[in-house]
Parts: sequence; C-alpha cells; structure tokens
Amino acid sequence: MEGDAFRVEKEEGVARCTMDGPNMNALGVEMVTGMLEGLRRVLDDEEVRVIVIRGEGGNFSAGADLSLMGEKMDPALLAETMRAMGRLIRELHEGPRPLIAEVDGWTVGGAFGLAMASDITYATERARFYLSFVRISLVPDFGSAYFLARRVGLARAKEIALTGRVIDAEEALRIGMVNRVLDHGEISGEVMRLAKRLAGRPPDILAHTKRFVNTAFTVDLGTQLDLEAYLQSLNVTTPEHREDVRKFLEKAGGGGG
Repeated sequence: MEGDAFRVEKEEGVARCTMDGPNMNALGVEMVTGMLEGLRRVLDDEEVRVIVIRGEGGNFSAGADLSLMGEKMDPALLAETMRAMGRLIRELHEGPRPLIAEVDGWTVGGAFGLAMASDITYATERARFYLSFVRISLVPDFGSAYFLARRVGLARAKEIALTGRVIDAEEALRIGMVNRVLDHGEISGEVMRLAKRLAGRPPDILAHTKRFVNTAFTVDLGTQLDLEAYLQSLNVTTPEHREDVRKFLEKAGGGGG
C-alpha cells in the first residue's frame, strides 16, 4: 500500500507503517505526501486497531530534507504542509488507536516530534534523538516541544531544545523519553508482539484508556473521576468484560480478584 517511500502493511489488526526513503528516510516531498495519504487511510480503516510507525535501513528519520530548505523553500507551501502534518499528528495522538513508535538509529527534527507523539516508544541501543532546530535557526515543529515537555518535564525539555544536543538511547530511557531499549535485531519482533496483543483487546477500552491518560494534564481530578464512574458502569455490562472475568477466575481457581 502507498508509495515506495512510505508503505503500510496490515496484519491482525495492526497497521505497520514504514518510512523507507533516501537520505536516512528524510521528510522530503515524496515521504511527506506518502505519509499524509497512507496514515489518512489507516485512520479511516475500521479494521486497524493499533498503529506502528518505524523507519527502514537502520534509522527512524533524518527529519526535513535540507536540500529543499533555505532559499529553495516556499514559505506558503511550508505552512500548508505543516498544518496538514499537524492535523495528522494531533489525530494520531488524540485518536482512539494506540500508536507505537519503533525507533532505530537517528530520529531528527520533525521526526523527533512524530516519535514523541506516540503512546508507547521503543528504541534500539543505537537510537539517537536530535532536536536539531536551534542548529539551523528554526523552532521545534511537529509538536516536538509539546510532547517532549510532557515526557521529561519543562526544565529538561528546554535544555534539550535550546542546546540541540544529541540524546542517546541510555539517556532517553533514563529521563523518560522512551519506554524500553531493545537490541536492534529484536525490536521489530517485540514491537509487533506488543501491537498484536493490544489489538486483541476491545477497541473501546483502548480508546477510553488512552483518552484518560491524555486528559490527565488538562482536566481536574473531579472531572476525571466522574468520567471514570460513568464509563466503568457501562464497561462492566459488556460481554468482553464478563468473558475476561470468567477466564481470570477460571485460571485463578475460582478465587476473587
């Protein structure tokens, strides 16, 4: 599905989206166009329950194609493209499907924001995160600053953004940028196992759980608790919940939990 630079493969409810383009999967015209079209179709596909975003060839993405920047860049076209990508990133982050980022090698610039927009981020031992904008006299885009501050805290996010220094996998794990660090030969298999496991759960539960965590920074505790009470009273009536409880009690030998 889609073009050569960005392809989508579906397997057991998982959409595996791969950047596979020149210059370390740089976000050039073909890549961005393919991404906008491919992810739009994924988001409109009711069979997809989990989305994986990754890069081919040992890197996630080198970010913007700098050969198209500088004097060659049309500011109006850039603004239009960024707004389109912004709408897509927002829908990926706020939408009902879990988004898993599989990060190997370099993740630079706008690709940094794409990785940080994910709900779960796995990285390899050779992953390198580079919020490089300050080095080329630009500001962070694709939600990079927004997502980074929510992962690592305001002070640390400012230091990373203002210095433009490279964050290796070990530090990324330590400061909360990623969830796990895995060997580069094992990460793809591990990510797909996780994605398929999540895809096997009821989609409404995945959506509600993701929404609860996302809104934890934007609503007061009373609102959160009221919403939990309302949804939980509905969820306990579903056949999926009752079947899960039956299996749990069967496995536990009939004990309570």
